[in-house]
Amino acid sequence: MIGLRRLFIIVLCWTRRMCVQSEDSFLRCTRRHRLKIVNVIHPISAIVLLGVIGFTLVYEVMYVGPEILGSSGCLYWLGCLFAGFVIFNILGNWWLSFKTDTTVNSLPAEQQTPAEGEAHLWHYCIACDRLVPPRSWHCRLCQGCMLKRDHHCTISGSCIGHKNQRYFICFLFHLTLGCGSALVFNGIYAWKTGSIMTADPIMLFFKMSDYSKDVDLDWKYTISIIFKLNMFLFVIALFMFCVQILMVHRNSTCYKILDRSYDLGWRRNFEGVLGKQLFWTLLSPTIISPLTNDGTKWFVKQHV
Repeated sequence: MIGLRRLFIIVLCWTRRMCVQSEDSFLRCTRRHRLKIVNVIHPISAIVLLGVIGFTLVYEVMYVGPEILGSSGCLYWLGCLFAGFVIFNILGNWWLSFKTDTTVNSLPAEQQTPAEGEAHLWHYCIACDRLVPPRSWHCRLCQGCMLKRDHHCTISGSCIGHKNQRYFICFLFHLTLGCGSALVFNGIYAWKTGSIMTADPIMLFFKMSDYSKDVDLDWKYTISIIFKLNMFLFVIALFMFCVQILMVHRNSTCYKILDRSYDLGWRRNFEGVLGKQLFWTLLSPTIISPLTNDGTKWFVKQHV
């Protein structure tokens, strides 16, 4: 168990290093064209996300669901209801992670400057030409300092920080849940239709004569490809969700994933991100869950 945990930490450290290097290289190459890149990449990411969700919904409801659950029974309609619940949470949390302002400027005016005796805890941002709270960092794409900045997300088109990390985590949870549920149904459907290995090059090489007589070969290709793409997306979503959960559990951020200075215990750590309602926030993005701090004051582990 310790070995697996150590291996996971090593993978996370490598991922963090790659993310830092990629972001630095990306920002150096696109500094002169920031607006063009943001105005192109972010809309494309949104279109791809909406397109994948729409395609998956139609495919599961019109083709996979009726074959496995029947087309008119209670199980089918319960499946449709579950799909609607997951999609509502995916889109709702995705939208709120984009719309929620997590910049220092989102604070009330009196909280945008350090309280008396706390100036030494704040640091100076050259780009903003001002003092900013602890754990706040500047984003060159968003052109502002973010409260407890975690990373800049291309999918949401915004930085993930203190005020919107809850929505990002819930977005990843339901994205993982949706991909996992679809993977189970798509796997069963691919197995029933005999197409689970249809697009495998090795299987095609040895069974080409059999497949050439199959009139449904094109449809089996489609089923097999969708299943494998579904598997890939599930692994990516699950990995991203696990990384976020690990960071929240340690009260760290993407660029300081090994720093446990702010670790106050799992409950207080999760309350600092999900709010006082904790895991009830997974049920709906509309649940009101006040955060336990304003993003300017952070307790350090040894001071608790």
